[in-house]
Amino acid sequence: MTTIPYHDAEAYDLDALPAGGPVDPPDRKATFVDVVARTDQRRPIVPASLRSTDQRRALSRWAAAYGLHTAAYHLTRAPKYAAKVAVYAPRGAWRAGSSTFWWAIGGRENFRGMQHAANNEDWHLWQPLDRRRAKTSGGRWWVVGVAAFLLAAAVTALAVSDVLPRIGWYALAAALVLLAARHGRPGDKPILDRVTPGRAYRKLTAETVRAALLATGYGKEPGDFQFPREIHRDGPGYSALVDLPAGVTAAMVMDKRAQVAGSPALRLPLDQVWMRPGKHAGQVEIWVSDVPVSQTAQPAWPLLRAGQADLFKPLPFGTNERGAPLALLLMFTNLVIGAIPRMGKTFVLRLALLAASLDPRAEIWAADLKGTGDLGMLQPVATEYIVGDDDEELQALLGGLRDLSRELRRRAKVIRDLPRDVCPESKVTPELAANRSLRLHPIVVGIDECQVMFTHPKYGDEFEALCTDLIKRGPALGIMLLLATQRPDAKSLPTGISGNAGARFCLRVMGQQENDMVLGTSMYRNGYRATQFTAADKGMGLLVGAYDDPTMVRTYYVDAPTAERVVARAVELRQAAGTLPDAQAPRERVPSYNLLADVRAVWVDGESALWSELIVPRLAQLRPDVYGAWDVKTFGAAMKAAGVATVSIHRKLDGGRGSTKYGVKVDALAAALPADQRPAIED
Repeated sequence: MTTIPYHDAEAYDLDALPAGGPVDPPDRKATFVDVVARTDQRRPIVPASLRSTDQRRALSRWAAAYGLHTAAYHLTRAPKYAAKVAVYAPRGAWRAGSSTFWWAIGGRENFRGMQHAANNEDWHLWQPLDRRRAKTSGGRWWVVGVAAFLLAAAVTALAVSDVLPRIGWYALAAALVLLAARHGRPGDKPILDRVTPGRAYRKLTAETVRAALLATGYGKEPGDFQFPREIHRDGPGYSALVDLPAGVTAAMVMDKRAQVAGSPALRLPLDQVWMRPGKHAGQVEIWVSDVPVSQTAQPAWPLLRAGQADLFKPLPFGTNERGAPLALLLMFTNLVIGAIPRMGKTFVLRLALLAASLDPRAEIWAADLKGTGDLGMLQPVATEYIVGDDDEELQALLGGLRDLSRELRRRAKVIRDLPRDVCPESKVTPELAANRSLRLHPIVVGIDECQVMFTHPKYGDEFEALCTDLIKRGPALGIMLLLATQRPDAKSLPTGISGNAGARFCLRVMGQQENDMVLGTSMYRNGYRATQFTAADKGMGLLVGAYDDPTMVRTYYVDAPTAERVVARAVELRQAAGTLPDAQAPRERVPSYNLLADVRAVWVDGESALWSELIVPRLAQLRPDVYGAWDVKTFGAAMKAAGVATVSIHRKLDGGRGSTKYGVKVDALAAALPADQRPAIED
């Protein structure tokens, strides 16, 4: 069989080739299923700006503030407006009377034609013009006369009947004067000054969108870009959904956002043009706001002045680029926050902790490893508050995480022993959290600059092991870990931490690696890029894991003095509920222990080396409260911190086979212990 090259196919007589079976599916009529599917894209009846209480409140506050500002602006310029009216009103009255007169006598143009004919003594032209004037002016004078009579009659009737009060006559006179001034002003000189400048955007049309996309270099002609739906108003801006040319993905176009915003078709600031992937890789949604997002006032945090939080329900977190409110469910969710310095990372962490503090059931742990006291206002409601990055503070934090590890095991045992009808899903419920005897209340742990503990040369491995265990098993048991870092790399934010976090929030970062370290693998390639944010986009980032799709969030802003007032209200709520921590009462900690001494205690004399997987069960039997949840990785990290590293140990098994695993050699253990505590070694 001869194969026809594609580029030579036109040289053949296609009709002479053997006919094959049809490959295109037959056309079919729309079915009920197709109609139902199309209804999924119906436009909402109620606009997005009126669909929620927060949005309505924000719109009402904006309208009130704008109205007051406009009134004050015009009130201060009232003398100027009065002078303009005094000049323009007589001119407007004269124009109105003059226009009525010329209309009544047949029109200004007809009169000019008659005057021109008379000057040239062209009687053949003057006579038809005069007949047309006489024909039209007679009826028009009747209209003017009847209108004048009716107006005079109406005014006389109002005056005689005394229906209209004196203030009404003043208002009527003022309206007539303003109407005359409006008619008498020059066309380019309005009476009132403009409060705001004109619109800072061009109307978004298919033509402008196509021209802007052509500026990216993807596409050769406007027809390469198609619109599966009409461009429509969406919040404070316009939305356009675009099907891209073949081979062009949404991620490719989103990477050219600056070119789209700065194209001759738009010429808009970068934070006025936003993009996100559509329903497939070759589709992108472009949203252009009326004003730059950075210049719009962010609504106040709904819990700022009143209200009590419930961690089992979504809590106000921020708004999207279109101003719609967004909530975040903290319960059962770990949160990782990453950004370069000075982009609002600490403010986001503090916002989440403030929300948790307004739930009287929640226990708050706060650690500020930056050492500047940015979380200091939470100290009155915090069970544990650590500030600083010295070894003393890090040891206190390490002890606290060990306590949480023990609390994790206790909670697991409590839930395991509960009846199935009381705890059907084997996790903490609102009813269980409210039962103080079970001590299953939510515990929210916030650690700022977590890279300090993960990169510590002595304790880093144990910090990583403890946090990995907490982040994996903690949420179902009511323990949530919130970590913030300004160095989102593999060492500062271990993959076992970022990969198991339920929610990840990435503010501005500088590269693809940092972006994917926080948001997840391939997020940058799929078009979700926190590199798009600028220095003006403080508090704005991409949130992954909280909603169906990655979402741009502009978090609510709460400064330090305002946060102190929120904490004061949280203190009152906790005092009423009896859950305010006692700063004077010493907190029960995990009993102190000497790991090397405990390893010596479970070491059998004569053993020259021992695998970690054999030591850990012995330690758990020796001190269940301390070592009960340890695994080989946790043991290795703790031994390294104690000065004895685990190494590869080869041992022969029954049957002559051998195996190599990590463990401890007796000579290394003996070197780290005092002489009187060293284990005996067989010769």
